[in-house]
Amino acid sequence: MGSALLNRLSGFSAMSLTELNATASYLKRIDRKFLMTEEKFLEILGDLSNDFKALEIWDKRVFLYDNVYMDTDDYLFYNQHQNRVPSRTKVRTRHYTDAGDLAFFEYKQKEDGVTKKFRYQFPASEHGTMTKWKKRFFEWVFQSLYSDKAPEISPAMRTKYNRLTLVSVTGEERLTIDFNISVKDLRNEKAKNIKLDNLVIIESKSLSDNCKSLDIIKWYGVKQAGSCSKYSLWVIYSGLAEKWTKFEKTMKKIKKIRMELVKQKRNSHAKSVERQLSHHFKKTSLKKVSKTV
Repeated sequence: MGSALLNRLSGFSAMSLTELNATASYLKRIDRKFLMTEEKFLEILGDLSNDFKALEIWDKRVFLYDNVYMDTDDYLFYNQHQNRVPSRTKVRTRHYTDAGDLAFFEYKQKEDGVTKKFRYQFPASEHGTMTKWKKRFFEWVFQSLYSDKAPEISPAMRTKYNRLTLVSVTGEERLTIDFNISVKDLRNEKAKNIKLDNLVIIESKSLSDNCKSLDIIKWYGVKQAGSCSKYSLWVIYSGLAEKWTKFEKTMKKIKKIRMELVKQKRNSHAKSVERQLSHHFKKTSLKKVSKTV
């Protein structure tokens, strides 16, 4: 998206990290996700500038996020979602790469459509590992929620992406926009990064059903994604899921989005060939051709 994204972002007022934490941290919230192409996102972004501010840190508005998701050996947390368990868990370490040493261990619990997040900060050098203190924190939260012994978990999946964060001027809604997404299975030494080109994921986080962004996004014909746990999708793309029936519609949507980029490249190549041919061959008429023959 490059310059096109930066041009549109210039129309947004800035919000500092301190202001964000004071007005829109939303450790308990309602999450809604939307999937779209980069082209569609740029269209929508232009209509958000009057009602949203952009998070800005050290003159930057687009940041690199590095996440390592934890799970059991048999992928309990993935299967909770696939099997439609009402209470679902996600555990990860997140390194805010552009912020130096800023990293968090995060426990996310979703129940009845509401997400609760528990987290604590740790040194970035420990990112992607289960230290003694992370294990204790995980066990404490798990047992308090489930009244049961916590399972053993370890690093399972790594994801990297660029993120842009927008906050409504009223402070009632926060939007995270993820793109340039890549995924890697950490339990397979031969695994390579999987890039999900052209995919943009917008996630609305709020405490209300009445959100300005929802009206704008739906006006552009983009429907809310049904089952769209990002971690679950990464497990499927890495070939680790035995079943993924709950995510079939979402997978088809992502496939269509990625194919749009293939079509664009084909059209661009066809136009390039046409320009080269027109440059090397002079136009003629049927009359001249018949005389030549």
